[in-house]
This record gives sequence, structure tokens and C-alpha cells, in this order.
Amino acid sequence: MNAIDNQNSESFLIDESTLDSPLNRLVENLTEEFKNVQPEGFTGNGQVIVSLLTEYINNHNDWKEYVFYCPYSYSRNLIAKNDMFELMVICWRRGQPSPVHNHEDQRCWMGCVKGQLEETYYVFSDTKSTKGEGLLEQSYTHPIDNGSVGYITDEIAFHRMQSITDETISIHLYSKPITECNIYCPDKGTITRKKLGYFTQYKKKVLNLPTASCGSVQPLSSTPIPQSINNTTSNNSTTVSECLNSNSNSTTTNLSSSSSSVSLI
Repeated sequence: MNAIDNQNSESFLIDESTLDSPLNRLVENLTEEFKNVQPEGFTGNGQVIVSLLTEYINNHNDWKEYVFYCPYSYSRNLIAKNDMFELMVICWRRGQPSPVHNHEDQRCWMGCVKGQLEETYYVFSDTKSTKGEGLLEQSYTHPIDNGSVGYITDEIAFHRMQSITDETISIHLYSKPITECNIYCPDKGTITRKKLGYFTQYKKKVLNLPTASCGSVQPLSSTPIPQSINNTTSNNSTTVSECLNSNSNSTTTNLSSSSSSVSLI
């Protein structure tokens, strides 16, 4: 099956040789679980989903087939996608943080399979919640250790993710898939609208990526961390390419279709 040409199918992987693999069984189990409507109105029982992800990340390693690092930023490598969820491997190096972002009222699970992530929550300073305007402040920072699963929604906080080891690999599950999101510049109070893209889809490099947003594929641990990458984040200081070049004179910047390949978590 060519998954790229069949994105309306129930679930898919592009490599048919992996149909009986642990990773594909995870996709099948998630597909079945997301058919279950919960009393809150969403689909998929959160505890079941955490159990499925925890069992997989602690007992299997065929996720390695989807590991591709980028020299410029963290990379999003799509495993499977349907109307109810998307599953991907994200590869991080120290100094490649995500911007502060929301999740479009969707649910997100993050399972760490190598290294260690640091997650920082942000809320609006005026309301101490994600309902407000203006400047943001940090409300909580904690690690996501190898073998553990994190969870975030917009009701909890906006967040920023980064590797606190030289290399980190995590498996991210979004329900439903997220095609664009808000990027927040905490100390400027600006919001930039960004479309989401992938570095690879089903183990194949996405064509025509801008150089600055992961223009070349690198296999697992094949090259050292580029010396030019040193934009580590701290506190509320403006980072991540000045909050992805947000316009400080405007609360929202709309992107053209040519920017759809920007790789954000």
C-alpha cells in the first residue's frame, strides 16, 4: 500500500514488510481504541492509550526505522496517520528546542525512547491559564525520562520541548492530527500562526524542504551536533529564531502555502 496516496484509509504504514511488526500492531491497537467514544465527547480512553504506548516504548525498538536527524532543528518523522490520530518519531539534539506552542484543542502523548526531554509549561501572565492575552510566563518544568509517557492538552498549558541530553528520540501521538498551530513569543506577547510539516513521511524524505527547516536526512547518530546550533532556551528569553520570525507589531501572522513545510511539534 502506498500510504501517501491513501491518506483516507483507516490506518497505514508505507512499508508492507512491517505489517506484523510491533509498531504496526501499536498502530492497529490505537486505531481500534480511537473508535471508542468517551463520556467527555472525545474518542480513545486516555489510560488505555498510555498503557499501549508505555508497553511499546519499553519493549520494542522498531521505531529506529523512522529515526532521521536534521542538522538545523528537531525533526518530525511520520509513521502513520488517519482521521483520528497521527503518530510520529521526533528526533532532537541538544540546542534544538521547539517553540512555545499550543495543540489546537487536541490531545498529545509523548513517549521517550532515548535520552531525556524537558517539558516547560507556559500560561498567560494575566490569567495564569491558557485563556488570556499578552505575555506568557513559565508555570512548570519537568523531565520526561526514557521509558515514560507525557501528556499535554491546551487546558493544561502551552509548552516548549527540548532535549537535555545530546540526543533524544520520542514518539508523539496526536488525536486528532494537527495541521497548524499557534507559536507564542513569551516575552513579546506575539502569536504567529504556523502550518506543520514533516521531515520524512513513511521513511521517505519530504521533497522541497527549505534548507533551514531540515533540508537533508541523516540516519541515527551518523553525524555530530552541528557547531552552528546553539540556540538553547532559558527562562522567557526570545529564542527559536526570534519565535520563528514573529512580527512584534502584530498579534498574528498568517503564512502562505509555501510555508507549510515548517517543522513544528
